[in-house]
Amino acid sequence: MVIIVALAVFVLLFFFVRKHIGPAHLAMIAGVAVFETLGRQFAEWILKLFEGAPLELVEMGIYVVLVAVFPIILYLRTGGGGLSGILRAVEAVIFSVILVSLISGPLAYFFPFDSLALEISEFIKGIYGPIMMVGVLIAYLDILIYHRISES
Repeated sequence: MVIIVALAVFVLLFFFVRKHIGPAHLAMIAGVAVFETLGRQFAEWILKLFEGAPLELVEMGIYVVLVAVFPIILYLRTGGGGLSGILRAVEAVIFSVILVSLISGPLAYFFPFDSLALEISEFIKGIYGPIMMVGVLIAYLDILIYHRISES
């Protein structure tokens, strides 16, 4: 159930708050890359400051901040507009699906998944690659369209 709620919340946020999703989408991908490269070292550094904290929980916190929190903050602070119509809906759904698939691990840690949530999560993970590719293309399209409109 938590997967469905998270998907619905993010789709509504990204569709109705008319901002540019492109930069946030690319920031989310950058967050994954940064976590893969430096996440463990940063978690170990934080553990030196807060001894006794579980490494897994610290790593999850860093991951969620890099992959979800910073991109959402960036999204909320970008200029208004972006794609419109069906492309806007597709962009919102794709961004939400990718975001939920990326944070499904931490969601599962804090909220127990029911059988439907597990099925949805597995389905999303099965089509993750194509969705990521389409999402990146739409993110670039959003950025290019915004750049072209702002030049006019």
